[in-house]
Amino acid sequence: MALLFCDGFENRPALTTKWDYSVWGSITTGDKRTGSQSICYPCLAHKILAPSGDSGVIGWAEKHGGAQTHTMYVPYGNPLVTATQVQFTVAINTVGALVVSAATELGRTANGAIRADQWNYIEVKFTLSQTVGTVAVKVNGATVLNLTGVDNCYQGSTTAWNGVSFNISSGPTYIDDVVVCDQSGAQNNDWMGECRVVNILPVTDAVAAGSNADFTCLTSTDHGAMVDEATPDDDTSYVYSSTFNHVDSWEFAALGYTGTIKGVQLDLLAKKTESGARALAGVTRPTSTNRVHATNHYLGMTNYLHYLAIWELNPDDSAAWEVADIDGAEFGVKVAV
Repeated sequence: MALLFCDGFENRPALTTKWDYSVWGSITTGDKRTGSQSICYPCLAHKILAPSGDSGVIGWAEKHGGAQTHTMYVPYGNPLVTATQVQFTVAINTVGALVVSAATELGRTANGAIRADQWNYIEVKFTLSQTVGTVAVKVNGATVLNLTGVDNCYQGSTTAWNGVSFNISSGPTYIDDVVVCDQSGAQNNDWMGECRVVNILPVTDAVAAGSNADFTCLTSTDHGAMVDEATPDDDTSYVYSSTFNHVDSWEFAALGYTGTIKGVQLDLLAKKTESGARALAGVTRPTSTNRVHATNHYLGMTNYLHYLAIWELNPDDSAAWEVADIDGAEFGVKVAV
């Protein structure tokens, strides 16, 4: 798999429910590139991922305030705890130049590559190496920096990386439509181009009921109504089951967009209420067959956490997702362990 993570920052009040570590995290409706929300200053946010190999592509939209430096880290560890736990950084300085550094500066764009107070889409494609490292940067589809033969491994002894981090120390600066890929596999292993992360929610059973209803509703019998909140309400409404192989799936609102679909990410918010191992897996039903994601997510107790299932291709036909596929599909959850 190459697509590791995406986030449009919709439908939740804080970063901590989906990102693994955050300080000052703030989600706002005040400005956004797509959807209804973005993250804004001040913000430190770190997402832990498990890339394959030493190469990756990270894209994000940014409306840069221009009066401060903002940094994107390619981390090895958690740079929000210890600033040196990075491989390299891409910073936007006060004159709109993008500056790539790994202990020392490796290169920079011309001033004004990023226009202040305007939404720009930035992509960084890299391969980590102490001798033949590469970092290329695009802004709004145009290549503005292409570094080759550099040492972009601040950690020295390893070419591993483990996610993405953002440090917005002041503002006004906003970030939206984050997409992270490694360069493994046959899909999404190169430049992604300008992306938008579109969020859709389940509909109630009264609108359209899903095909699987094994779980129990906390209240009423409307499964979709228990999981359709724009902002998660945790213990107020949910579906639950402790029975192995139980499946609950729900119809979703129409996508409402046209264009190329890079992949589908199912976000599940869940916890367990008793001790003992319990795991869930994401499910999609593009037509008439339940397709269970290969990853089992073992749950913790007390706090709700996000768990992700990503399908880069439609599992019914192993072809690219089309809008009609999304509009006709159900998504849900299975008790896997």
